[in-house]
Amino acid sequence: MKLALYVVLLLGFCAGTVLAAPDGIQDEKPWSYPFNPRTVWPEDENVNNACPGQAIACGDVIDDAMITPAYDVDWCYFNVAVAGTWLTIGTDTPSMGGTMDTYLELYDVCGGTMIAYDDDGGPGLYSLISNFVTPHAGDYYVKVRAYSSGTGNYKVFVTCTEPVPPPENDTCAGAIPIERCTAGYLEDTSVYATNDYNPGTPGPSCTGYSANGKDVTYLLNLEAGDVCHFVYDTPEADAAFYIVTDCADVSGTCVVGSDQGDPEDIDWTCTVSGAYYLILDAYTTGWGGPWTLTYEITCPVQTYVCCVDQDCYLFETEAECDALGGVWHPEWTSCGPPDPCDYTPADPNSWGQIKNAYR
Repeated sequence: MKLALYVVLLLGFCAGTVLAAPDGIQDEKPWSYPFNPRTVWPEDENVNNACPGQAIACGDVIDDAMITPAYDVDWCYFNVAVAGTWLTIGTDTPSMGGTMDTYLELYDVCGGTMIAYDDDGGPGLYSLISNFVTPHAGDYYVKVRAYSSGTGNYKVFVTCTEPVPPPENDTCAGAIPIERCTAGYLEDTSVYATNDYNPGTPGPSCTGYSANGKDVTYLLNLEAGDVCHFVYDTPEADAAFYIVTDCADVSGTCVVGSDQGDPEDIDWTCTVSGAYYLILDAYTTGWGGPWTLTYEITCPVQTYVCCVDQDCYLFETEAECDALGGVWHPEWTSCGPPDPCDYTPADPNSWGQIKNAYR
């Protein structure tokens, strides 16, 4: 019966979770989290009033716990085997019912400095620390207290996710090509990427701001005259993106960027042929999550001169010129001025015959 209740209460993590900022402060998001407890433990008041508190493991739940009297605190601890493990620690309504305003604190040393905290990131007034990346292996300590002098009932759960390697295009060395003269739509997540680039370091920034979020990269091999249109959106954060020529000098080689609102938009015409890197980032510090990119790279149409007697025409192909009985001149790309077909013949033969003989 307890397991069924937990599943009902904690559905839908992918629809939206609360992401832990590096300073520990949580931005409030709609509550949702899927969780099938490994082991459910009752509260052990004999050991949980001081750090280290009650021993649990990743995936466990302490249910039917209580903060009483006022200013009571409950501690529990668990072990993480690998640095970089992602932690989610939450409080919720216990099986006994009731409610309270919880406050969560996370430590990696008893008596040490708090490394993350949350108030009201979970359902109602319950709290949630989500996607916290552990700086090292070892024991971690959770402190549950009431906000201010409140009392009440709660349950607390811990989940641990082994580190996931960053995506192929986490840095420019693995940038994924977007072909010129194409249009399309991309959808992915930067949640496992790292924060490698910042257009505001050392500055000035081509977006107008820093971008300390997690970033991914795309390679653009462009020709002068290519018209690039990109629309980038991060529904859960403040998006920022930019185009550079040297990923080792992002702020010094940025040619265009945008951080004006969501979604972000870049309309840019390439002036110099070469390799460029499109970096999808976020102003929101430490953020990584779902994003979308709509792109269109329009290539200029190259036309060449076709002389029909003294009339000059521009066509893309020789076949178009032949259809008019003209003489094809791929060495000329403009009808002037001066008009290359406007001639004064030096002998009785027509200009077209002369040109045709020496093509």
